[in-house]
Amino acid sequence: MYYKRLRLLLLSLCCLTCFIETQAQKDTRARQILDRTAAIFAQGGVQVSFSIQTNTPGSASMKGTILIKGDKFQLETPSTITWFDGKTQWSYLVDNQEVNISNPTPEELQSINPYSFIGLYKQGYQYHIGPLKQYKGNNITEINLQAEKPQQNIQHATLYVSNKDGQPFFIKITDCNKNTNSIEINSLKKGLNLPDNRFVFDKKKYPQAEIIDLR
Repeated sequence: MYYKRLRLLLLSLCCLTCFIETQAQKDTRARQILDRTAAIFAQGGVQVSFSIQTNTPGSASMKGTILIKGDKFQLETPSTITWFDGKTQWSYLVDNQEVNISNPTPEELQSINPYSFIGLYKQGYQYHIGPLKQYKGNNITEINLQAEKPQQNIQHATLYVSNKDGQPFFIKITDCNKNTNSIEINSLKKGLNLPDNRFVFDKKKYPQAEIIDLR
């Protein structure tokens, strides 16, 4: 259950750069906006603070922070901290004081690695600009994405992007099982100098943690 929720969360966050609902053709202006947003994540390290709400019955809104640098990431929520250094993933369960170590397969990384989805819109999706022009007092462009094939993991997505700098304010995605995630981007810092050790589990900081190696 934890890994399913984690994959869905990361799958959503990765889409910070590119989401949208559907149309029968690709919109040139929408593509330009998506390219601009994607470029944010190619300019050094990025830190995003967010809140996320799923459509799962009984689920509560959850807040968290994610650091992204290339194919590396660190995700922190009240219940979990996950590190990925490009090869190995460490998932620390706060309540259990337990760390699960794994080497995700390329297929698994398609679900859990935020960076792998930065170019999602570049193939397999139709996209167009939606009608919304304002969001919480900000001038935005609404972009909608629709998967071209029913077996694609992400089927629909909507993204609200700042007209000023291309940063995303809001993302809503629907996967092939009709699960939805709505994400509010509370803050985004780009161009950060993040050392590689930020994406590796440091056992010294968690001396009581039980290590479970699943590799």
